Amino acid sequence: MILKFFIIAPGGILCCFKDFLGKEEEDNYEDITIGGFLTAFQDWAQEIKGGSIKAIDLGNFNFIYSYSAEYDYTFVIVTDKGDSEAEVRLLVKMMKNEFIEKYKSILTNWNNDISVFDGFCDYIEDNIYIPPKILITGEENVGKTTIMDLFPGETLLELDDDMNVIHRKRFELEEDFYFKECIINEIDITTLTENLRAFSDLLKSLDIVFFTTNSAASNLGRLQESITKIKPKTSKADFYIIANFQDLTEFAFKPEEIENTFKIKTFGFSVKNMNCKTEINEILEITLNNLLKR
Repeated sequence: MILKFFIIAPGGILCCFKDFLGKEEEDNYEDITIGGFLTAFQDWAQEIKGGSIKAIDLGNFNFIYSYSAEYDYTFVIVTDKGDSEAEVRLLVKMMKNEFIEKYKSILTNWNNDISVFDGFCDYIEDNIYIPPKILITGEENVGKTTIMDLFPGETLLELDDDMNVIHRKRFELEEDFYFKECIINEIDITTLTENLRAFSDLLKSLDIVFFTTNSAASNLGRLQESITKIKPKTSKADFYIIANFQDLTEFAFKPEEIENTFKIKTFGFSVKNMNCKTEINEILEITLNNLLKR
């Protein structure tokens, strides 16, 4: 998920900036400071004949660079750890090419007026975007496919190189969501745990994992073992449990009981509830908003 972008003019001037986590402008002093630091780091690399910086790994974030030697402008996108660097690098290049094409007539003799670039953020919001990636997983007959079908759009079946099945949807979100769209994947949990290496790139890129259970004791016991295997293979994902079949009160553990045992936020659910589509949208909204608070 893209967190921020910077466009830095000669002299370290932050001429264009966007925070995708919704910070107010008055809270962005630290990002202006970071802009100067990124430029200084780039200049240092060139002075020691190291060429231009391609990327900086800072803990949970990656700073992906592209530099225009012709105009001496630096372009940086900040992403979550685990996002594909190759994918982000293409977006940085796209941003650089569009910016230069749009403003090349003023770049050489620019008078330090950053207001001339005000409209470029609209282009970024419309075109430079990595949607949150979500996984729904669980055993057979726990309702994960039914939950997947509650989201809009066509489910596409994909096979990886080892013929493992992934069901995937990419769909737009309603206007009241901060994010524009999501990618949701559905994978059987047995397939996932038996092929962790094959799913390594996907697991590292996930923002949210929904573990789906039928809320029964035996299924919960196996789920605990699966979570122990899957969790270390992710790099940034938030974890949740969807405790399905809460209508079957004779065997279903309550959400608060499951949450206390697993120490993972648990949502009670029933695919037979006539309001289940509204409920799953509320769960999605809560978990996406939690991404913004990380």
